[in-house]
Amino acid sequence: MARHPASAFSLHLVSDLDGTWIPAPEQMAGLGRLEAFLAAHPGIILTFATGRGLASALDLLERRVGHLPQHLVTDVGTTLHHRTAQGGWVEDLAYARWVAGRWPEDLKDRLARAGWPEGVRPQPGVPASRRVALELEPGGDLQLAAARLRALLGRLGVEAEVLPSDRRYLDLLPPGVDKGSAVRHLGIPLPVMACGDSENDLGLWRVADLPVLMADSTLPLPRPGPPWDRMVRAGAPGPEGILEVLVERGWRLGLSNGRSR
Repeated sequence: MARHPASAFSLHLVSDLDGTWIPAPEQMAGLGRLEAFLAAHPGIILTFATGRGLASALDLLERRVGHLPQHLVTDVGTTLHHRTAQGGWVEDLAYARWVAGRWPEDLKDRLARAGWPEGVRPQPGVPASRRVALELEPGGDLQLAAARLRALLGRLGVEAEVLPSDRRYLDLLPPGVDKGSAVRHLGIPLPVMACGDSENDLGLWRVADLPVLMADSTLPLPRPGPPWDRMVRAGAPGPEGILEVLVERGWRLGLSNGRSR
């Protein structure tokens, strides 16, 4: 592994949790190495961006993560929290107001009255505050279900993003809202390296200087156009792959002399 002095790294590292940062049991040593690297390089700002709700994400962090992020994007980009000096979390209210202003509060009721498309049902236990979380019924086709959902939204005259992920989930988000919009809102003046494994990470990859697809993702490469034309595929799964790309390619973002964008 290449070695870089701690002062050399000045980077905004953004990562999905499930399937990306959180390792399989046999990959725990890789997570330890990645967290040790971050602890030794304080110029790296860490943000997690997940489809989980806040309570679920915090529970996962408490159980599985030693090096906590400075920022936490949850609910597929519809909520943003910052870690306080005391170790707690405070919501970014400016971002919350922006998201809420783009979201028809009665959307889930309107969709329920119209009838869910064939093969789609609400995810249990996920509140519809600023998104509608759906899942595919067993044996369904995710892309077909997404197309039916878009057609239903069109008939209702509703503008919303339909975001499939992980071969079984569908999220309805306010237009222009995703994990990437939360990262843009942070406005951190550093190059962005963004790691993910599924379609709901597309917003992250679009705002990243260095988009990284995890080694064990089922998304195919290559694909034409941005951000796929800039995509780097990690050579190892989980934290080991993130660390590999961070060490071998991070300096190419102009980090060796601490330059920002």
